[in-house]
Amino acid sequence: MTSPSPAAVFDALARSLAARDWDAAAELYAPNVVVINRFDPDGPTTKTGRDAVREFFSGLGGRLDSLTIQRPDLTPGADDETLTAEFTLAASAAGGTVRFTLPAVFVMRVRDGQIIESHDYIGPRQA
Repeated sequence: MTSPSPAAVFDALARSLAARDWDAAAELYAPNVVVINRFDPDGPTTKTGRDAVREFFSGLGGRLDSLTIQRPDLTPGADDETLTAEFTLAASAAGGTVRFTLPAVFVMRVRDGQIIESHDYIGPRQA
């Protein structure tokens, strides 16, 4: 049996986030994953391990009413493990009274159906 492609894993991540299924989203990441976000508003961050990713997603759930990935443009990498995903994150909060979008690019490495590394570039919030 073949493992899901990086594009299929990204699609599963998008579905999990839209469904607010933070555990399912976290399970797409390998136990020893490294996620780097160099443009975090509070400064560069690195999350190491699935539990750190799960904690991050759970924290989003407490602050956001919705989170969806819109207009994904997926570009396979030079090898069969990598994917560059350019998309827009659309979110709402405060009972839907606050809506915003964030431009984003994830450069992911997927092995055996799990994200083992991701470099996340998320731009400034837009109304």
